[in-house]
Amino acid sequence: MYNKEILRMQEAERKRIAEKLHDDTVQDIVCLSQKLELAMLYMDQDLVQAKLELALAKKQVRLIMDGVRDTIYDLRPMIFDDIGYDAAFERLHDKLNEEGYDVHFDVDNVSMTDGVTALSVYRIVNEACQNIMKHSKAKKVFVFVKHNSDKINISIADDGVGFNSRIVGNHFGLSIMKERVELLSGEMEIISNERGTSIHVMIPVSI
Repeated sequence: MYNKEILRMQEAERKRIAEKLHDDTVQDIVCLSQKLELAMLYMDQDLVQAKLELALAKKQVRLIMDGVRDTIYDLRPMIFDDIGYDAAFERLHDKLNEEGYDVHFDVDNVSMTDGVTALSVYRIVNEACQNIMKHSKAKKVFVFVKHNSDKINISIADDGVGFNSRIVGNHFGLSIMKERVELLSGEMEIISNERGTSIHVMIPVSI
């Protein structure tokens, strides 16, 4: 059963990445193609308009590059390998800040010796924050990761519109988070209403 759960989670991750590539990257490439076609049409008729379309196409290329980098980063945050745990959370904090959120992070260090726990903690927080940016319409984001001797407590909260927390299965990102927490023998609680959403996770740590 344990191996089946791992395979199910891997398939869910692949599905999420495929949907992201289809919904974001492919659509951006279609938009880029249209801008280049317009530039070609305008080339002999209106050089100023052609240059404008090429400038927009250049901007679209940057958006595609950023999207592909984010997808690669989701597969394996290279910053974990190159710099470490703290830098990964700093990057996530900065991304939320750039998106205009009032961000509050209080994150304890988690050992990277087993190669799984620290990365899993980051992925849980990152998935929750991605959901906030996509769906919550929130203004404030709070992230707490507290590491005690025998457990790691994670809390992610926002002041957004909320959702029906009883139907986790209909929320793809939350389903992935729940499976990840269960594979770590942890527990996850979701509280959501019109005043916002809070997710609380407890992961036991071997001494």
